[in-house]
Amino acid sequence: ISFLFVCVSFVTISFRDTAGQERFHTLSTSYFRGAQGFVLVYDITNLKSFQSITIWMSDIYEKAGDEVDVILLGNKCDKESERVVPKQKGEKVS
Repeated sequence: ISFLFVCVSFVTISFRDTAGQERFHTLSTSYFRGAQGFVLVYDITNLKSFQSITIWMSDIYEKAGDEVDVILLGNKCDKESERVVPKQKGEKVS
């Protein structure tokens, strides 16, 4: 948990890194309730990583509601020559 001072108030930020592993999927859903936003990260060099994003997004909207903010990030941009997920696909999902 990190605390961030923003415009005369404190904001609590809690990060949960599950590395997309299925074994953490059921545990992570308990963190969905009450959350106001999510950051989902996929590996641009790994198609399976990208395909998992739709599952996570579906669960987020189901358990946290449609009003939460979701930020989608493509990771490993330094490996552009190994990219298997086109930028346009990421933009379409977001």
